[in-house]
Amino acid sequence: MENKTIIQFFEWYLPSDGTLWEKAEACAADLRNTGITSVWLPPAYKGAAGAASVGYDVYDLYDLGEFDQKGSVRTKYGTLDQYLAAVRALHAAGLEVYADIVFNQMMGADETEKITAVDTRPTDREEQISGPHEIEAWTKFTFPGRGGKYSDHTWDKKNFSGTDFDQATGAKGIFLFEGKRWNQETDSENVNFDYLMGVDLDTDEPDTYKALTDWGSWYFDTVHPDGLRLDAVKHMSFDFYRRWLRFMREREGRDFFAVGEYWSGDLKKLLHYLDVVVDGMPERTLPPRPQKSSGDCRQEADESVPCADESTSGADKTDLPAQTQADIMVPDSDEPIQPVAEGTPLTLFDVPLHYSFLRAAQNGQNFDMRGLFTDTLVEARPECAVTFIDNHDTEPGQALESYIPEWFKPIAYSMILLRESGIPCVFYGDYYGVESANESPILDLKKLIRIRSRYAYGPQTDYFDDHSIVGFTRGGDAEHADSGLAVLATAGAEGTKYMALGPAFAGKILRDALGRHNDPVLLDEQGGGVFHVHGGYVSVWLTEPAYNDIRIHF
Repeated sequence: MENKTIIQFFEWYLPSDGTLWEKAEACAADLRNTGITSVWLPPAYKGAAGAASVGYDVYDLYDLGEFDQKGSVRTKYGTLDQYLAAVRALHAAGLEVYADIVFNQMMGADETEKITAVDTRPTDREEQISGPHEIEAWTKFTFPGRGGKYSDHTWDKKNFSGTDFDQATGAKGIFLFEGKRWNQETDSENVNFDYLMGVDLDTDEPDTYKALTDWGSWYFDTVHPDGLRLDAVKHMSFDFYRRWLRFMREREGRDFFAVGEYWSGDLKKLLHYLDVVVDGMPERTLPPRPQKSSGDCRQEADESVPCADESTSGADKTDLPAQTQADIMVPDSDEPIQPVAEGTPLTLFDVPLHYSFLRAAQNGQNFDMRGLFTDTLVEARPECAVTFIDNHDTEPGQALESYIPEWFKPIAYSMILLRESGIPCVFYGDYYGVESANESPILDLKKLIRIRSRYAYGPQTDYFDDHSIVGFTRGGDAEHADSGLAVLATAGAEGTKYMALGPAFAGKILRDALGRHNDPVLLDEQGGGVFHVHGGYVSVWLTEPAYNDIRIHF
């Protein structure tokens, strides 16, 4: 089996020219050839900022660049037809497609409503600091530009729990609506970090939950994603995605991949979330779904606009037993469907590891590289860890700005791409560069991705025994020809280290695939040798056939 590697196929400062979907379609074959297996696309639906929206200011979940709303038909990334064409091209190239789902907040409502609310303290959202008073909030979403196509559901004050702006007075604050409460299990920052921005979805409200399962059913039927990236999970009831993912997986009859963004450098918080969402979900086998009925109105995957599945738009089915829920859903093909055994219900981005990389880059020679993985998710729960270097939120100028310096990125990428634990996610800005900041692609990144795809296999032996110079080896396996490697890295001065790949490599010659060293290393009877690394960089040593492959293609 090939190692899994995700690419985040966008960055915050992309031009708002509507070309990203076309670029994804054009680049599909190149991504697959490099060794990428999965593509995380940005939120595809219309945001409050229309064609300028990155996608996290959610306006209409059903508008994937099809309706004239918020000043444009297309989104920042293109039209519905271009989006579906990109997904088809990525699938045709053998790539998985992961959709970015944003359920915490909505913005850009069509009308205001008068609501009784109380002010809550920004640093303690559970403390009310005013009596009830009337505000005018942007909570009514009617989507006049869509005219009820795909869904006639509209959103109003019953679907939300709070906001931060009173239109009537211009006052800003954190207002909790009468009869509502913040979700009771969220991140503990500000005592209760349910509210983030915009109007906060009340996922405890049955109408809200049903609207989100109805939309999820429509979206999977329309787009056919292979997995999901879930935004801002720490701001939502921890139980919500446990329920929603279970519903969607039972409907789909498959255990699709999901990764949540829980932005915290505190490992204990991530582990607690996993305790609730992953360990709290009972093990089961998903039941098979029935065959497609002759009355199914959906079009095939290669048609541009499938219609909504009316079979899921009736009474609320979320409280039915799992088998019953599955029985009322309609599958996507006529092939017999077997029961699907559930794997890991949810992974999380390894934010603690990101901050460890940042500290290493900021401190250089003074950072103790032996502790690079200490208190990280990939160390504590490797099966639940998606490792990354940077993303759209860590870029300069963003709220979570914590951009890893360019010089350290090859070291960091070697540590997530070539080790055996975790699923690495490569950042668009590192793969293609960031045009607005005049940043070039990260040196040797494509080589490292291909090395992961073809040669980073077999048992791992760590040599994290020096303050500055650390390394590891992979012993290769029978399934991947010429696999096995040695990696040596340092944030400080150059140096050497003896490392061994195992007796199976005795007498073999290894060469530095990153081209920093011309002299080969002849391995001894234990498959070991003395490897060298230049200061502030990384060396990756491969067998001669593997080395030649990398040098020829990159």
